[in-house]
Amino acid sequence: MSIDKVGACNFYKDKGDKTKQNWFLYEYSNMLYSKIEESRALAAYRKKRGEEDIAAFCVYFSKRMRQSIANADAGRTSGVEINGRYVYEFYPGNTYAQTQKLLEAAVEAWDEHLQTCSACPNLCLANGYEITDMFDNLEETGWPTVLK
Repeated sequence: MSIDKVGACNFYKDKGDKTKQNWFLYEYSNMLYSKIEESRALAAYRKKRGEEDIAAFCVYFSKRMRQSIANADAGRTSGVEINGRYVYEFYPGNTYAQTQKLLEAAVEAWDEHLQTCSACPNLCLANGYEITDMFDNLEETGWPTVLK
């Protein structure tokens, strides 16, 4: 994944928000952004929307995944649901075709992110409510947490 397109600061307001689950969602939002960038099918979408709008959508979409993750974790659903409702909430007038293309990007990003995370020792999904210093480490190393 290239440099972040979605700032980490979108996923915490204070120390208590710097959880592993929020870290996971921060990484997922950047993965989703990269899949939208790479998709030829979403070229018109990218042309119509600016980088800030796409980043805001990725933040919104990834945060909406919280409930789906919780439902899957609690056994209420058989897996994580990536729902078109999240797209329509952010873009109320979106077309069905474009929504499907965004959902395809979201599924690709989810699958790739899970694959990447499977080798990571942090276990962000399993230990999602634990406070992590990963956000602080970004700031300490000079990685931008707020993007312009």
